[in-house]
Amino acid sequence: MTRQYKVAKYMRLSRDDGDDRESESIENQRDIINTYINKHKDLKEVKEYADDGYTGTNFDRPGFQEMLKDIEEGKIDCIITKDLSRFGRDHIDTGYYLERYFPSNAIRYISIGDNVDTLESDGLQFLTFKLSFNDYYAQDISNKIKSVKQRKIEKGEFQGGIAPYGYKKDKLIKNHLIIDEYAAEIIKDIFDMYVNKGMSPQKIADELNKREILAPAMYLKIPTFMKRESCNPNGKYLWYRTQIGKILKNEVYIGNVVGRKFQKVSHKIAKVRTTNPEEYIIVENMHKPIIDINIWDKAQAKIRSKHITRTRKFDHPLKGLIFCKECGGIATLRTRVEQRKSGNEWRADYFICSNKNSNRGNCNNKQIRADFIEEKVKKELKKEIEHIKYSEEELKNIFKNSKVKAKEKLKKLEENLNTSKNQLNLINNILEEMYQDKINKIITQIDFEKFYSKKNEEKEKILNQINNFECDIKKQKEELEKIDIDNILEETNKILSLKNITKEMYKKLINKIEFDSEKNIFIKFIFEKI
Repeated sequence: MTRQYKVAKYMRLSRDDGDDRESESIENQRDIINTYINKHKDLKEVKEYADDGYTGTNFDRPGFQEMLKDIEEGKIDCIITKDLSRFGRDHIDTGYYLERYFPSNAIRYISIGDNVDTLESDGLQFLTFKLSFNDYYAQDISNKIKSVKQRKIEKGEFQGGIAPYGYKKDKLIKNHLIIDEYAAEIIKDIFDMYVNKGMSPQKIADELNKREILAPAMYLKIPTFMKRESCNPNGKYLWYRTQIGKILKNEVYIGNVVGRKFQKVSHKIAKVRTTNPEEYIIVENMHKPIIDINIWDKAQAKIRSKHITRTRKFDHPLKGLIFCKECGGIATLRTRVEQRKSGNEWRADYFICSNKNSNRGNCNNKQIRADFIEEKVKKELKKEIEHIKYSEEELKNIFKNSKVKAKEKLKKLEENLNTSKNQLNLINNILEEMYQDKINKIITQIDFEKFYSKKNEEKEKILNQINNFECDIKKQKEELEKIDIDNILEETNKILSLKNITKEMYKKLINKIEFDSEKNIFIKFIFEKI
C-alpha cells in the first residue's frame, strides 16, 4: 500500500521580487502546487501557509513559524513550495532546515520548479548549488536596489516616504517636493521667532502649543503616531523643543535635498544605522525654498553660538528620590551657574517635574530649589532619628549579621564561578568534537559554521560571566575585610548626626520625596533598612 503524505502548501512573496511579483504571486504559487498535488495520489493537502510581504533572507515569518509548530505537533510530514526561493534565500539557515531539521523530523520536501524531492536518493544533491545561488540573488537584488537609490539621491530626487513638514509630494513630477502653503507659514514663523524675536526652541514650542497648532506628526497623519494614545488632553500631539531644533537645521527649507541619512546594515538584517553628516549626499536648489538664505545663515550662526559642549555633569544627593506630587513624574535636576564679578562662581540647584521640563502631558507644577527640599528633609529626619537608639548589644548583632551575609554572598559567587568554569569546559569539548566531525565529514561545512558560531557566542558570554564573577569575588573579599565593629559605629554615628550625608545614606533612609505646586514637601521614610 502506497504511503499517503500529509501535505503543507507553503507560499511566500516579498517586495524584493521586483518585476516577478505577478508571476510569483500567492495565487499563482497556489495554482502550481494544487496542480502538482492533484497529479500525485500519495499527496493529501492538510493545511496552507502563506507569508505575503516577507523577505526570504530570514525565517522570522508568521506563516513559516506556524508551519514549524505544526511539524512539532505531527500534523504534517510533507512540505511543497513552487520553488526553493519561495522557501528561503539565505543558504545557511535554509540549508539547516532542509539538510538537518527536516530529516530529523521525517519531513519530505518538494520544490516543484527545481525538480527536487527529498524522497529521491539524489534529491538533496542539487540543493547546495541552488541555495548558494539564491543567497547570491538576494545580495544582487539588494545591491541593485541600493544602486538605484544612490543614483536617485545623487540626482536630487527626494526618497522619503512622507514629505517633510512644510512640503508635500508633487503629483506631476515623481520624487519632487512642492510647498504646502499652510505648513510653510508655520515654518516661516518658527525661523522668525528664533532669528528676529530671540525666542528659544522651548519658547517657540510653547507658543505653537498655545496657538493649538497641530504638531507635524498629527498634521502629516504619520500612522505610527496616529495609532498611539495622545498624552495631550486636547487629543493632539504637542510641539517639542527637539522638533523645533531639527526644523531650524534642516536644509530642505532652503531648497536642498539631503539623502543617505540612514543606511541598511545588510540585506539579511532589517536594522538600519544613522550615518555621519560627512556621509550625507546634499543636492542644492532642487525645489522652491521656504526660508530666505539670509534668515537661514543667521539661524545657523545663532545655533553655532549656542552650542556649548558640557564638560561637567552636575549631581545632587537627593537626585532620583524626588517626584512631582501633581502628576507623579520624576523630578529633573537643573543647575544654574554664573560667574560673578568677584571671580567667584555662583551655583543654584533646582528640581522640576520631568513632564513639565520636557513639555509632556499637562503638568503645571513649578520648579523648586534643591536646598529648600534638603533643609526640609534634614529637619524631618532629625525629628525621626531622635527616637532611634542603638544599644551595644544591637550593634554587635548588626556586626554579626553583616559578617554572615558577606560570607554567604562570597560563597554564592564562588559557586557561580565554579559552575561557569564547568560550562566553559563543556563547550570547549563540544567545539572540539564538532571540529573532529567536520574533519571526518560527519557534518557539512555549512552546519559546522552555523553551530560553531553559536557555540562560540555562548563561550564568549561564559567568559564574560567568569570575568565578572572573579571581579565580584575580589570586591567581596575586600568588603569582608572592612566589616568591623568600629566601622559600624562610625557609619551609625554619621547617619544619626546627619553630617556629610551622602546619596547612598539618603537611599537607606528615604523611599520617596514629593513636592506640589504650593511647595509642600511630602517624605516617605524606610527606617527598617538602617
